[in-house]
Amino acid sequence: MSVRFKLEVRITYLTEQLADVLQLASLWSLRTRIDVEVNSIDDGAAGRLADTLHGCSLAIDLDTVGDKQPETQQLAEFLRRALDPQYDLVWEGNHVHVEWDAHRPPLLKRPS
Repeated sequence: MSVRFKLEVRITYLTEQLADVLQLASLWSLRTRIDVEVNSIDDGAAGRLADTLHGCSLAIDLDTVGDKQPETQQLAEFLRRALDPQYDLVWEGNHVHVEWDAHRPPLLKRPS
């Protein structure tokens, strides 16, 4: 079993956080014998980039080949249990959105 990438998926920079998600998705695929499909990393729609970390190589959208909702939900639950709590997982109905979120405050600017 495998992790497959849609043709339009782009990775600008392979971050450690992104690699962790891909490694766990591959492990889940091998254990369950269900192929995982990567739908988006750095190639998301322009309007979506403002409120996610797509475009920073810190967010990924996954589902299973064939878009079977029960299998994708199983994948999402496995990732929720296996990933560090600093990852946000959002069930989007037809895929799982995984994002590294260190909850950093906005950049402080000192008066000059």
